[in-house]
Amino acid sequence: MKKQKIGYIYILTSPNSDCIKIGKTIYPPLKRIKEINSDDPYKSIGPWSLFDFRQVSDINAVENNLHYTFRSKLNKTVKRQKELFEVTPHKASKLLNEINPDLLINKPKVDRLFENETFSTYLLHFFKFTGLMNWLDVQGAWTFSLFPATGWGRYFTINIGRHEVAYITLPISHEEDTLGHMILMDNLIYDFKNVTKWIKKKEGFMRKNIYKSALPRSTAVHFLGNFDDANEFLELDGVRRALIAYWSDSLIRMKEKGTQSLFVQHHNWNAIAELNKRLR
Repeated sequence: MKKQKIGYIYILTSPNSDCIKIGKTIYPPLKRIKEINSDDPYKSIGPWSLFDFRQVSDINAVENNLHYTFRSKLNKTVKRQKELFEVTPHKASKLLNEINPDLLINKPKVDRLFENETFSTYLLHFFKFTGLMNWLDVQGAWTFSLFPATGWGRYFTINIGRHEVAYITLPISHEEDTLGHMILMDNLIYDFKNVTKWIKKKEGFMRKNIYKSALPRSTAVHFLGNFDDANEFLELDGVRRALIAYWSDSLIRMKEKGTQSLFVQHHNWNAIAELNKRLR
């Protein structure tokens, strides 16, 4: 009997193949995908990208179950492989969603997220707004920590590389809607006076270059308010432009280097998988 191993089950797709690849790895998928796209037999029908994934406590059991279920669809024309299947990624993803919940890592935190409808609705909006789901392949370079034990507590923290780029604190007073918000973005946010005025009304402030590891032109925006206030902030003219300018530049550099965040061990893979499924 194979020993249980914590790791990742992934479903990959390629524009140059009608098959999907179902595999496992004990390393964050970023590293494995680079290997797959560099070596035969998969290189010639790549590039492969991440479609769906889960972090589980027994990668052998989960992978064996998926491979066994789709055994009649195993591709036999591509030599030296046993992980290409002639099924749609959505069909494989559906089966991945049906694995034993006891095998999922951090499931209690994911359940807690979706029990709070206000918070989960905001997060879905936030991930759509930032376009982070377009960077699934480089998870590990950016990380999402859910309900981390930081300071007085947070709903979440997002890091890119060595520093935070967004977080929301748990209530900082007896008032349930008094939350602390921080979003790191490009200095061009100062060009939008409506944003400056709005932040002051929310007892907030903006500060340049607070992280030594940040790229030049970074500004941390802080304010107080509830999730409705946070959504209002995102819709202000200039906010999305300034955020994406900084986040995209940072993510491109991390992808080029192929390096991981210092906080990769805190990344909640299954929360991202569930958020991505709901957005998709």
